[in-house]
Amino acid sequence: MKGLNITNLSVDANGRHIINNLSLSFRGGRTYALVGANGSGKSTLANVIMGNPEYTVTGGQITLDGCNITDLDTAERAKLGLFLAMQYPTEIAGISYADFLRTALVSQRGNNIDFSSTLNELTANARRLGFNSFDYRRDVNVGFSGGEKKKSEILQMLALKPRLAILDEPDSGLDKASVKKLTTVLNNINYSTTLIVISHNNDLLNSLNLTATYDMGALQ
Repeated sequence: MKGLNITNLSVDANGRHIINNLSLSFRGGRTYALVGANGSGKSTLANVIMGNPEYTVTGGQITLDGCNITDLDTAERAKLGLFLAMQYPTEIAGISYADFLRTALVSQRGNNIDFSSTLNELTANARRLGFNSFDYRRDVNVGFSGGEKKKSEILQMLALKPRLAILDEPDSGLDKASVKKLTTVLNNINYSTTLIVISHNNDLLNSLNLTATYDMGALQ
């Protein structure tokens, strides 16, 4: 089946068993919600899918479009089209947003990219998100508010057009008007990306065109 498949996954971190025998499927081009109480393993699963080395897979496997990615490192997974909008986006001083994005696109697609079109699309998407102060010449996330950092991550996703994107609390720091703009953007992505949205915000989740909602607390 096209998409991401998790089969009998067990994970340890810092000598502690965190995920036990978890099986989930996310079909290609669909949108899913991952919910549950704090500590139920939502962000852990996001990090494991992206290959964060702080987590050790002790059993099971993860496949993307039939390809076993369980043992691939984070960079290899990113090149295959996996993307994580982090719960707490980091600031990268000294590197402009444009340079950062160009490097990511070249790594993903090679040198044959029309970057001027990418920047035009980036600016248009910033307006759609209500991020009117966005300037791709600024350093990545430096001086951004919490909500602006979240919008910045969404802009990266829209530019990279990943096969699968995990959005960890993308509504954090956003007011209601911004959440509404975010859901409109996510519901109108015009390419085939599988979205996994982690959130406690019912306004966001109820507005998304969801295929399924998975409760991590009930699955383990």
